[in-house]
Amino acid sequence: MLFRITFISLLFSSAVSAQSLTQQQLEAEISGASPTPTALPTPDPAARINALGTLGDNGLLLIPESTNDRVMAFDPLTGNLLDPDFIPADPDNLSTPIHAILSSDGASVLVSDQLEDVVQQYDLASGNYLGVFAPVGGVDVGILDNVRGLSLAPNGNLLVSVGSGANADAIAEFDTAGNPVGNRVANGADGLGSPFDVLVRSDNLLVGGINSDIIHQYTIDGAPLMNLTAIDSFPEQLAETASGNILVANFTGTEQGVVEYSSSGALIGVYNPPNLGGYRGAYELPNGNILTTNGGGVHEIDRAGNLVETKLDGVSARFIELALPTANLPPPPAVPVLNANGMLLIILLLGLIAFITLRMRQQ
Repeated sequence: MLFRITFISLLFSSAVSAQSLTQQQLEAEISGASPTPTALPTPDPAARINALGTLGDNGLLLIPESTNDRVMAFDPLTGNLLDPDFIPADPDNLSTPIHAILSSDGASVLVSDQLEDVVQQYDLASGNYLGVFAPVGGVDVGILDNVRGLSLAPNGNLLVSVGSGANADAIAEFDTAGNPVGNRVANGADGLGSPFDVLVRSDNLLVGGINSDIIHQYTIDGAPLMNLTAIDSFPEQLAETASGNILVANFTGTEQGVVEYSSSGALIGVYNPPNLGGYRGAYELPNGNILTTNGGGVHEIDRAGNLVETKLDGVSARFIELALPTANLPPPPAVPVLNANGMLLIILLLGLIAFITLRMRQQ
């Protein structure tokens, strides 16, 4: 198991450039070192209600941040922050949360943790911790060690990228109850080295390897296909655009930036605004711009390589996941119901008002 490391110097500012990424910072990214937590205000219940309402209407963007070990919620239409504490800070159960997705039944949030070596589960309605989802029974580094990106297979099973340990260089698979069922992509299949994410497309899987420097392509069942493309040199999150293109948040290398490919792997562009760098997450907004994350926060960039707006700074933000509404969304907050004593008090007050009104009329 990897141990938690806290170096304040490892918190990337939004001014990180390709040239300033040190070997220590690269090793920290691979192993999951995270910065020292900051003091946070008490979570706002109203913000959570607003975020759940947005989830019911348009979906919700879930973004873990490893400065304070929590999951934030953003508007999928604008990229604006809705609730910084959708899953409140939980340092007891999270060390370096990477990816948060809805469970197959849509009733809970699953969060991969790079240092805890498990996928944790939280109640969608309240954000309360429910326990370890996978592997069932708790930490087993023979199955999960240095985990990163998640995805749901077409059958609802959970796919988890594994970077270290006895099961390194694989995409592990778990059933809908969190029981291990083997690997969807075998260890080192077709040269896969240190996967950071797995993207499920309609007819295949894409897996980025930061040691193999390739966006690998597999059948839905995990058999190797022709590689999508080579990349230099640290692909983190993979995301599909509305047109079917592929976005890759490339942490560093000669192609540092959000890299866009066609569905067949042809390079379309590399978007790397000056003084940003260290890209981890990517998501296409409806306006055509891209929401991306790094060790300095959450940012909106355009396809001309400009920083449009920093949505949130000062946190080490990770992958971006669109959570869509399901039949199992939590109900809206209940309207308070008066008990018998409350009803009696109202009746007495109404009677008193009527009595006073009658006496005033008699005078």
